[in-house]
This record gives sequence, structure tokens and C-alpha cells, in this order.
Amino acid sequence: MIDHIVYLDNNATTQVDGRVLAEMIPFFTQYYGNPSSRYYPQAEIAKKAIEKSRFQCAKLIGAKPHEIIFTSGATESNNLDV
Repeated sequence: MIDHIVYLDNNATTQVDGRVLAEMIPFFTQYYGNPSSRYYPQAEIAKKAIEKSRFQCAKLIGAKPHEIIFTSGATESNNLDV
């Protein structure tokens, strides 16, 4: 019986940090609006959360908020023309 496994395939998927999950739960359950829309409250809340995240990420690495670009994954990132 295996009682301990060391997971080494983080290229495939990575466990979400509990602090990140706690912050994201409201956006999985209540505020799942399209942040690009401006026609309903959930969208506005989601947009404000993204901007807050952009600011926090920029501060963490010493960048400017406009330099932080969120993408849906590697393919989109690889094809981004900035």
C-alpha cells in the first residue's frame, strides 16, 4: 500500500494554493460574470477583482499594472503580440 506520493508533473497541472482558492471561491459561485461586460453587477465585480489582481501582481514583481496581462493559457500567451 502506498501511503505517500511525490507529484512531479506540474507541467500538466499544479495544486492550487489554499489562499488562492479561498479568494477565488466567490468568483466560482457568486460573481462569475464576464468581466468584459458592463451590463450587470456580477460582471463589474469580476472586472474590479481582475484589476485588483493585476495591481497586486505588478506590486509583487516590481512592474506597472498595465504590464500585467492575463491570458487563458500557454497557447494564447505564446501567440500574444505585445
